[in-house]
Amino acid sequence: MTHTVIKHCILTLVMLMSALLPTACSEHSRPDNPEPTILISEATGITRTEATVTGAIDGPGGNLLTYVTLHCAETSGDSGEAVTVEANPLHHAFEFHLSDLRPGMSYTCHIEAGTSTATLRSDAITFTTIPNDPPSVSAITPLSTGPLGIMVRFRITDDGGEEILEAGCEIKEQGNIESRRIYATTTAPLPEYLEFSITGLTPATSYSITPFASNVWGETRGETMEYTTTESILLTEPGVLQALFGKGDAATLDRLVIAGPMNGDDFRTLRAMTGAGGTSDPGIRVSDIDLSDAVITEGGGSYDGQRFTTSDRVSTGMFADCRHLRNAVMPRSATAIERDAFARCSSLKTLRLPDSAETVMPSADCRALEAIEISLVNRCFISSDGVLLDGNASQIIWFPCGKTGKYTFPTTISSIRENAFAGTSITSLFIPPSVTSISRGAFAGSALKEIQLPDNITNIAEGMFQNCATLNSVCLGSGVEYVGAYACDGTDLTDGYIRGEDPPCA
Repeated sequence: MTHTVIKHCILTLVMLMSALLPTACSEHSRPDNPEPTILISEATGITRTEATVTGAIDGPGGNLLTYVTLHCAETSGDSGEAVTVEANPLHHAFEFHLSDLRPGMSYTCHIEAGTSTATLRSDAITFTTIPNDPPSVSAITPLSTGPLGIMVRFRITDDGGEEILEAGCEIKEQGNIESRRIYATTTAPLPEYLEFSITGLTPATSYSITPFASNVWGETRGETMEYTTTESILLTEPGVLQALFGKGDAATLDRLVIAGPMNGDDFRTLRAMTGAGGTSDPGIRVSDIDLSDAVITEGGGSYDGQRFTTSDRVSTGMFADCRHLRNAVMPRSATAIERDAFARCSSLKTLRLPDSAETVMPSADCRALEAIEISLVNRCFISSDGVLLDGNASQIIWFPCGKTGKYTFPTTISSIRENAFAGTSITSLFIPPSVTSISRGAFAGSALKEIQLPDNITNIAEGMFQNCATLNSVCLGSGVEYVGAYACDGTDLTDGYIRGEDPPCA
């Protein structure tokens, strides 16, 4: 009986306490300022040496924080110092940027924050930085190309996180198991593009060119480019023609086609190849040149030691004394051929003038020149039987020195321009009555033996027959009123006639 009463009392007491406890906890046990929870997210933006970690406050009490830091250390703990990054404790979201990490290493991180009464800590996260690799290289881009060389470039797109030890191009002739390499200077910092001048190639031969780069992790070979040498040269920038030919290169190129911009340096190189005097022998001999798609630009050094290029002009002396030059085609875009641009080109047989030519002056002592050609699209000049006339066929501009045989003037010709027949091989000429004007030096240095001028020529211009060593007979028309200085200087004139009643003034 007693036990039953006691047991009942205990049960009543337990029930009473159970009823009272919730009220007591809710009113007296809950803290006035609960501590916040610190959250951490997985790392983002992971590279070889960097990563970003974010965190946030969960729950009330965030305004009680006095500091917030991220602690990060290599997971192995064998090497590397722990990294501590601070954040603004007044913010409820945190971002920590880690740098100077080690490639291919695992790191463990947690966020620690503090209040005046407690130290709070987030869960830990782990991430691994990207490991280092061999470098990556871009495909090769061909720049200027030629029959004995090519200029190329490529880019190291990723150094793999390590210093570049070697970089360059491997060149192999197709059908040949052997290859050779050329190397770039890899002193840091590397330029954005590595450029290479590959010379010593063989004309009309196919090659494979492969870029490569290496670091301590290994070597990477880029995509192979196939290149076949031709007679054509493509210049992507002025001043690089010489770079397409290596020292010691020796070849005879019957024909050379050049496209792209050319400055004084390029023409100096071309002059040397075509046999210009006063230049060192480059070992390359060229007889025919086609510059149709070349563009003459200002800049570079002097092409002959005293003159410089002017945009779109074949300047005086540009091809002077090029003794190997046999056939030449000038740039379509050139607007002028200056006097003596081809002076003393002793082997030059044909010359094709620019489509855009507006001004043309003859060159002296082109003894082999047989024909001057020009496209029908040119509106200022025409070529008739190899002789250059103005667009209306009314003026003789340039008679080729090497042209022989009998020459019959077109019936439309009314004037002979300055030096038009200078140095020519023609021994006799019949000048028709349609010609009313003959400019100075028109026949200077020619092979004329005799000549008759029509009656309507009133002025014997200065130096008209100067240095015509074989000239012995001149017959002037009745209309002659004036004979200029040196008109017959340097001749062996024995017979002079005039059909007029009064002698002309001198």
